[in-house]
Amino acid sequence: MVQKMLKVKDGDVSGAINDFLRQLLSSQKLQALIVPQAMPSQKTTFPVLVSDPHMLHAAPLAPLLAASTAALVSRMTKVQAAPHPIGVVMRSCEIRALLELVKLNQAKLENIVIIGIDCLGTFPLNTYVEFPEKQKPTEYLLEQWKKNPDALDKYLRSACRVCKDPIPTNADIVLGLYGTDIEKQIIVEAYSDVGKQLVEHVKLEEGKDSKERQKALQQVREDKTKKRQQFLKEKAGIKGIEKLAEFFDRCVNCHNCRQACPVCYCKECLFDSSVFDAEAYKFLRRAEMKGMLKMPTDALLFHVGRMNHMILSCVQCGLCEQACPNTIPLMDVFIPVAEQAQKEFSYTPGKDKDEKIPLIVYKEDEFLEVGEK
Repeated sequence: MVQKMLKVKDGDVSGAINDFLRQLLSSQKLQALIVPQAMPSQKTTFPVLVSDPHMLHAAPLAPLLAASTAALVSRMTKVQAAPHPIGVVMRSCEIRALLELVKLNQAKLENIVIIGIDCLGTFPLNTYVEFPEKQKPTEYLLEQWKKNPDALDKYLRSACRVCKDPIPTNADIVLGLYGTDIEKQIIVEAYSDVGKQLVEHVKLEEGKDSKERQKALQQVREDKTKKRQQFLKEKAGIKGIEKLAEFFDRCVNCHNCRQACPVCYCKECLFDSSVFDAEAYKFLRRAEMKGMLKMPTDALLFHVGRMNHMILSCVQCGLCEQACPNTIPLMDVFIPVAEQAQKEFSYTPGKDKDEKIPLIVYKEDEFLEVGEK
């Protein structure tokens, strides 16, 4: 690992990162960059694919995850790998999602250069657009993160409050915010050969092995773990058909959560197929059996089926919850279920790019207690 320092002028953190990214793009070692950038309204940010350094005005610290960059990389590379190097600026949960998509043969990493950035958390899309404070969301985030990070919890998405790890792993380059005074400098770490080569083309100062950064990373991970354990304890009671039916009783079966999920990739979802089409008398028969049938039907079956399908690869990014039109707090169920399922299989999605997803690996000696010995 090579560590260097990116100087910040006049406290302009976003400006320093933009300058760094422009230098990467101008070096002609990358054909393009995928970065979050403000839309014309200036009220929101979305990932853009930019090839002209002069058109790069990234918003890398904007506390918003409007869409998963992992899903966008999947769309670009699923059929064919990128012909030339593309840099992709990603948060830690997006990197984890991308690695799961690669394992599922839904994306290719050839010529994809991952530029990870320490995540300070994100706000729900509508909160970001209609931010109630006098400051802009990014300014508020940086100020509160420096003064009192816990004060951000009232705005952070639930997934961000209890994030498994806001520090990027499996990235070629990491822009480090923890463990440094970001109003003066940002830590730049290069982990791969391609990352080291790219960093050589940027004007950076030599870095030192930062004990402060390691201490800060340990502290933030411990804090997140404590909040996560408390969250799991509070949500432990949402179990069984009756509790789940009550939890999902606001669901209108729109499937927005599936559309937003980066690891739901099926071209044709069972729940959008003709499997659930039926003649009127079949609906009536079901209603007569129970005395009442909720319409639209099979909403609970959809959620349970989707969890069964993707829960081992769930990176708990929270985009499903953000997409729900009826504000169902989906993380209250998905995080505990994912935590338990992944624990059973000793699997952490996105942690090891070479580790296969358990359900596609056959092991003779696995779960003998539920079968024949």
